[in-house]
Amino acid sequence: MVRRAGSRLLIVGDERYRWSLRHRHEQRAPDAVPGSADCREVVGIWREGLPGRLEVVFRAGKGRAVPDGRLHAGAVIAADGVVRNLNEPGVVRALLDEALARGWHPTHRTHLHLDGWSLLAPA
Repeated sequence: MVRRAGSRLLIVGDERYRWSLRHRHEQRAPDAVPGSADCREVVGIWREGLPGRLEVVFRAGKGRAVPDGRLHAGAVIAADGVVRNLNEPGVVRALLDEALARGWHPTHRTHLHLDGWSLLAPA
């Protein structure tokens, strides 16, 4: 199941970025028990008019959680217990800045997937 929200505008200097937030559930394996799902929050970021797309994926597990009905959609809880709200433009900006610092180029025709937990710590 994929729920898509409309894209939102993020202005960085003279550049206009768009971003969206989705919550996904995907089957873990073909033989998985029905109803068990891999829960994740996905922040999509792209610069207007350019082909590159970045997906920052927050998967549940390893002491980190994504919403399961107790928190609002877009909340992620790091292993240290700190809750971040992926609906906040400032959080998305921090993720974008870290991805750019690591070499993501919105001009490249790529669809890059990055682990959100690794971007969140320095951001």
